[in-house]
Amino acid sequence: MKNRMQSFVTRGNNLVQNGKTESAMKLMASGFDYYSRRIIKAVTPYATADAGMLVIVFRHLADQIEQKNQGAKEFAEGMAKCLIFPELEEIEKLEKPNRH
Repeated sequence: MKNRMQSFVTRGNNLVQNGKTESAMKLMASGFDYYSRRIIKAVTPYATADAGMLVIVFRHLADQIEQKNQGAKEFAEGMAKCLIFPELEEIEKLEKPNRH
């Protein structure tokens, strides 16, 4: 079984408890960036026509993560009130279609 990485949230909470709020905020921002980049890298490139499929899959995954991880939904709702995410920049590339 793979070892899991140490939680950004746990480390951030520890920093806040030690009075290092600014460091905690930077750590959380790097955590959001880390997960966002990994997810985007995993699904790109994708066909524009498949964007709706991605939305459905992401919503399903988010619902499942909330259901299976106590406190995840409340954490997400609380953080959503104070986060501003940048717009997703998409670059259109025309490639030969998959032959599968």
